[in-house]
Amino acid sequence: MNNQSQRIYWVDLLRLMAMLMVIAAHCVDIYNATPQSDPMNGFWGAFIGSLMRPSVPLFAMMTGLLLLPVGGSAKEFYRRRIPRVLIPMVLWSAIYYLIPWLTGVVGLDKSVITTLFPFEFAPSQEAGDALKNIALIPFTFNGYTTHMWYLYMLIGLYLLMPFISAWLEKRDATLTNTFMAMWLCSLSLPYLQRLVAPTLFGECAWNDFGTFHYFAGFAGYMVLGHLLAKRSAMPTRKIVAMCVMLYISGFIITYTGFASMAVKYSYEEAPDLLELFWQFCSPNVVLMTLGIFLVVQRINITSERAKRLLEATTKCSFGTYLMHYIFIGPVMIALSPLGLPTPICVICSVVAVFAICWTLTALIYKVAPRAARYIVG
Repeated sequence: MNNQSQRIYWVDLLRLMAMLMVIAAHCVDIYNATPQSDPMNGFWGAFIGSLMRPSVPLFAMMTGLLLLPVGGSAKEFYRRRIPRVLIPMVLWSAIYYLIPWLTGVVGLDKSVITTLFPFEFAPSQEAGDALKNIALIPFTFNGYTTHMWYLYMLIGLYLLMPFISAWLEKRDATLTNTFMAMWLCSLSLPYLQRLVAPTLFGECAWNDFGTFHYFAGFAGYMVLGHLLAKRSAMPTRKIVAMCVMLYISGFIITYTGFASMAVKYSYEEAPDLLELFWQFCSPNVVLMTLGIFLVVQRINITSERAKRLLEATTKCSFGTYLMHYIFIGPVMIALSPLGLPTPICVICSVVAVFAICWTLTALIYKVAPRAARYIVG
């Protein structure tokens, strides 16, 4: 935590909420990525998945709030931060890639892989494929490690942060506001490329870097978190009313856009079109993210018991993120014979997966405290 003499407990609460949202989003992957015999499963997959889109942007905003501006040298920052993400990412990616091979070793049918990893459309139980995937970990990921994209992006943010810090420390409001204005412009690019032309603002077959490219991405969320670190003077009642409108308006665009695309396309055929309205760096998701962030910021946590619980939860959040995707498939398979309504099944799955992952992460910290930072961050 950068330049913080006291723990910020509402940030701990926000991190817990974002983690639960990530798990919920991945619990409905099976409904969105594969054909469903029950149309209601498709509806709930789109509905719940749309509700959860602010999850990753919230993590990016918290990163900026807690770490910007970077204290000390860039070398020291990289030494402290990057290994704690990179080493666990490599370790857990390797574990995920070995699971399909292990299903073959124990004699399970290949179809079980699709249940465990809905976004892997060409599953393999061959040891050679597992080793090939492991060898490519520094460069790429696939359907077995679909949630690991965030860690590649996070390392990129860490690499950028010392440079952003240099101009944030100047406290040049004009410079900062100009960057944010350009970032807001970049949020509309995915839609404009579909509505106007793919060769937008200079982008073409020989150039991927258009006018607003250098202002685009999650760095904007990071700077936004830094700028919103201090509470607004606006009365809480007005903040809540405004945030409800922000979230609902963003959700309507997100859900209706995704649902309309889901009628035409599948993940296997056109994932970029299906995810068009689900892109994290889009105007509608920014509205939803702000709606949650600004409301949670107003929550005052005074209970000592709640504070201890949030501290323990925060400590295990990264480990929970790393391993949660392993358990979603088995937990949902275990719950399916109960015949629960889809939303209830998703809620129960989220609670169960979070509890399992939190317990395992806490156990790793207890059994191997020194090694834990390299296993679960």
